[in-house]
Amino acid sequence: MSSAGIIRKQLKILEKDAALVEDFRICAKTDGGRMQDFGRDFLALCRQHGIQQSFVAKLLAISSGAVSQHYNR
Repeated sequence: MSSAGIIRKQLKILEKDAALVEDFRICAKTDGGRMQDFGRDFLALCRQHGIQQSFVAKLLAISSGAVSQHYNR
């Protein structure tokens, strides 16, 4: 396979992964950025299992401060 073919193949994989993350975010929060039940449950599980706040913030595209607020509830 040519270099261009390998790059195209990897790009398609990255696009699918990005779409999956976006779908996850849609399930977790409203268009206005508020957490839905799924998002609150996810944050609670992350806290219980010691997942770093910075990782969760990046995954959900929210601030670390917002994650901290949910972790401290």
